[in-house]
Amino acid sequence: MKKEGVELALKNDVTNRYWYVFSGAYAASDETGIQLLLFDTATGKLKHIGGVSGIENPSFLALGEDATQLFAVSETKNGAVVSYAVEPSNGVFREINRQSTAGSAPCYLSVDDTGKWLYSLNYSSGSVCVFPIEENGNIGEMRHETAHVGHSVNADRQEAPHPHTIVTVPNSDYLLVTDLGTDTIYVYRHDVAQMTFTLHATTQTTPGAGPRHIAFHPTLRVLYVIEELSSTVTTYAYDADSMALTPLQTVTTLPDDFAGSNTCADVHVTSSGRFLYGSNRGHDSIAAFRILANGELESVGFASTSGQTPRNFAVVPNEKFLLVANQDSNDVVVMQLDADGMPHATGEVYTQSHPVCLKLHPASQDVNE
Repeated sequence: MKKEGVELALKNDVTNRYWYVFSGAYAASDETGIQLLLFDTATGKLKHIGGVSGIENPSFLALGEDATQLFAVSETKNGAVVSYAVEPSNGVFREINRQSTAGSAPCYLSVDDTGKWLYSLNYSSGSVCVFPIEENGNIGEMRHETAHVGHSVNADRQEAPHPHTIVTVPNSDYLLVTDLGTDTIYVYRHDVAQMTFTLHATTQTTPGAGPRHIAFHPTLRVLYVIEELSSTVTTYAYDADSMALTPLQTVTTLPDDFAGSNTCADVHVTSSGRFLYGSNRGHDSIAAFRILANGELESVGFASTSGQTPRNFAVVPNEKFLLVANQDSNDVVVMQLDADGMPHATGEVYTQSHPVCLKLHPASQDVNE
């Protein structure tokens, strides 16, 4: 089954009761850096199933064709991407292989719609990497590597390129890469038939914004970029053919009376396209927005994550729950979404050392029996 089918099931299966939660973390190689949990939407409870050690700093994860195939970065000076075969019902992981990213601090990876290509980024050394995924789940040798150049106005954080996200544009062979260091969104085209990976276009963001993660609207030709350094979300309309990006609106992720330091991390749109959420590290909150008919955002409010440094998070497709990885309070917390889209902490907490990435996949109804 191709990944596009899995993704469609993930978005549309809003009645599914059980969800696998794959959690990545900053961890030493002798710690269980990747953990597998089970979330029960009927009870709002998290249950530990299993996990794996032997990888340093598995800070970002991506699922392959289904929940039996997982990829992880090793965010280290000598970066790597690692492939695992998973038996999700009992939490057993088996490493298949790993490949060097030929760079430092890979922080993100994604799988294309066919399930045959793995994309990653080296945050510190500023390059984009493309790997084939072979039939047995093996990661093949790197096929393409592209290095970014430049810098931007923040001397401390933007002294060099720092690519942060690589995502496929829905139903296309285009990919978007945000670069926090150069304040640029890069559009690449991966022509599999011609075996080429080429730069197609670039869009400059607001100087000093620091574009980080991207979320697409499920029905509108609109995407959202959360900007780490300016604590903002910018809405862009995009042309599916030319991939020209047109900024429509920029909104803050912070309340007007907040005066402390903050950086944004993650952004997600609900499967219905009604709400958008972004995470604040410093304010330690989830910013909630209502999505209007034209794709622009209207603030709903700000909800404490009951922890410190919420990094990545995941919205359960039934749109009743949101799970948050609080990096510095060492926990994954469950938040319930009310009818207006506001998250509220339920008090359900799973303790994990420095969790930073959460990935969901539907589990069978009898998995907990």
